Amino acid sequence: MSLIIDELSKRWKFSKDVINALKKVYQNELELVLKALKTPGKKYYFRVNTLKANPNDVLKSLRNKGFQVEIDKNIPEALYIPVEGPFEIPIFDKHVIVDKFTAESVLQGAHVYAPGIINCKGIKIGDKVTIVDELNQEVGSGIARMNETQILQFRKGLAVEVLYSKYKIPSFRETEEYKKGFIYPQSFPAILTSRILDPKPEEKILDVCCAPGGKLSHIIQLMENKGLVIGVDRNKKKIETTRKNLARLNCKIATLIIHDSRYIDKDFPSLRVDKCLVDPPCSALGVTPKLFDFTSMKDILNLSEYQKQFIKAASKVLKPNGVLVYSVCTVTIEECEEIAKFVEDECSLKIETQNFFLGSPGLQLFLNAEKLQRFHPHIHGLGFFIAKFRKN
Repeated sequence: MSLIIDELSKRWKFSKDVINALKKVYQNELELVLKALKTPGKKYYFRVNTLKANPNDVLKSLRNKGFQVEIDKNIPEALYIPVEGPFEIPIFDKHVIVDKFTAESVLQGAHVYAPGIINCKGIKIGDKVTIVDELNQEVGSGIARMNETQILQFRKGLAVEVLYSKYKIPSFRETEEYKKGFIYPQSFPAILTSRILDPKPEEKILDVCCAPGGKLSHIIQLMENKGLVIGVDRNKKKIETTRKNLARLNCKIATLIIHDSRYIDKDFPSLRVDKCLVDPPCSALGVTPKLFDFTSMKDILNLSEYQKQFIKAASKVLKPNGVLVYSVCTVTIEECEEIAKFVEDECSLKIETQNFFLGSPGLQLFLNAEKLQRFHPHIHGLGFFIAKFRKN
């Protein structure tokens, strides 16, 4: 068995711990999942901000600009475009090595900017180059728009214009719709999460890990800018990014706090909220496309303990009969079903049926686990987990 794990680890560029964690969930479908993780899903989603725009108007406007946009049949503010590819890319003699984040962006058609470059030895302006990640996996090809000295000295600006990529997703960040705050790029399960929380106008809602404000702004949108939403994050820079996003999207009812929300119940003892979203840091093993991932089992277990701290604190500031939604962009049992079990056993909350169920049921590891919602990379194009609880 360990030989098979070794072989899969080398072939797919994932740590043995990641392979083992995925095997626990997917068993015989493991290779299908590994293959799916290496590619983007078939649809690229974004959300229409109904505080500023109507989904049908945005649909028409983007279609007029040549985008093949569709409206999701279940969630009217969710729009998507089909992801094109895979394509063959021409391979040139000169290579530019980029970091993981940049490589995964190039794989989907993004250009290369100077800060993402690790090595560009001997590159001159106008050179035809192939972009590779740190493990020498080819992701795209294009034309150098800066030379080696400029890239390494100035560390900013467009370094390689990508002409060929394995997949193509148009950049919405350059559109008038994005700049005006009409749209926000967001995965389908992330959009679904706020719908499952089901925020209503005039409620008081807490988002304990709110940056960069994707779900937070959606919650405010669903509340029609009426009520109070408290967004907490311990990182000052992330809170500033969140503040900018909320301003662009015309979200007016947020109070942002720089704080470690694992201690929110102790540091704000009088705080009581109707609903709470817990979307904490996770192993992100469901995010696609993923060129490589060397997460260890120790990392996964540490994250699981960390996630429990956020939920425990949040459960204490929730009013009786209040709702808590937990979501993570990963698929490990340790960060999904085991967290849900902990919440029932230790936090006086009960698993509740979700009002939108468009993924797959949770793994049947305990009573009511079928009410948990999973998204699988090989079925849904990415991995994600959502749990809904009510306070007794």
